[in-house]
Amino acid sequence: LAHEQKGCADEVLPYVIREDGVCHTLIISPPRCGKTTLLRDLIRQISNGSGPLPGQTVGVVDERSEIAGSYRGVPQNDLGIRTDVLDCCPKALGMMMLLRSMAPQVIAVDELGDYEDIHAIEAVKNCGCRLLATVHGSSVEDIKAKPLLQKLVTEKFFQRYVLLWNHDRVGQIKGIFDERGTPLLPGESRC
Repeated sequence: LAHEQKGCADEVLPYVIREDGVCHTLIISPPRCGKTTLLRDLIRQISNGSGPLPGQTVGVVDERSEIAGSYRGVPQNDLGIRTDVLDCCPKALGMMMLLRSMAPQVIAVDELGDYEDIHAIEAVKNCGCRLLATVHGSSVEDIKAKPLLQKLVTEKFFQRYVLLWNHDRVGQIKGIFDERGTPLLPGESRC
């Protein structure tokens, strides 16, 4: 169920931005732990600009209308003032369309799932665009074991991994790690 929770990315945002812009970020969690909700708020804050980060152009490929919650082509959720949405478009095709025609600084997709998505990510990587994505899993080690994502993890494509769980509440941050697996939040253990 697509819904907004404005501000839910406040704790995560400082870890996914650097002086040179947004980090390639993968949000990992089991189902129903808040991946899409967190992604939505990151998109909004990155698009509008937040703190030291000026607003960025963001392209969203919303394959199942879960991020923007579009109705008749109009997003019902606030994704920021510099965000373009491709609604009901396959992720891989949408990422390529955005790269060719919209020149976004950041591309956001929900639930990576097949090899076409990975090939499109290779194109994103080579175009200087940053990627925000989500995937089902329980840890970076879990993602590394999936043949689909193994290459991206071992090549250190993703600069940030955000792990969510719902131990006490939905959307609870279990950890934030850099590309080497180093914990970035105090008190975390390795991923």
